[in-house]
Amino acid sequence: MNISQIQKRIDQIDKLELENKTSQDFLKGELENDESYVDTDAKSKEAAKNKKRVKDEILNREANKTMIAKIKDNAEEISTLKEILSLELMQLYQSSKTDFIEDSTGEQRKFKLVAKLLPKKNQKFERNNPVNEYIEIPA
Repeated sequence: MNISQIQKRIDQIDKLELENKTSQDFLKGELENDESYVDTDAKSKEAAKNKKRVKDEILNREANKTMIAKIKDNAEEISTLKEILSLELMQLYQSSKTDFIEDSTGEQRKFKLVAKLLPKKNQKFERNNPVNEYIEIPA
């Protein structure tokens, strides 16, 4: 592995991301300048407001509020367990150099480790990026 190849690949990614951003901005402008699109978008937003109002009415029923709270609690627990599992699998890989683990039923399960390049210091996290936390992998 050559560091210059990695640096070149990072530069390529940065260049293509900038190109995509410019193209997306152009297309957004094209949409915003089209009267038919703007009209359809306004109608769509009104329909979405009505949908949200009806959805909120349904979800605010007492039985549904209880179910929503349970789902939220379970999601938090799942997130915590996945975080712990990720660290444990990383440690397992470092100690045994294998990407397989046997589950409680005896079935072999494969796992993968993922490395991500952190954004530059002057960049912010993407708004729709579900993974805004990074785990530092010890050497």
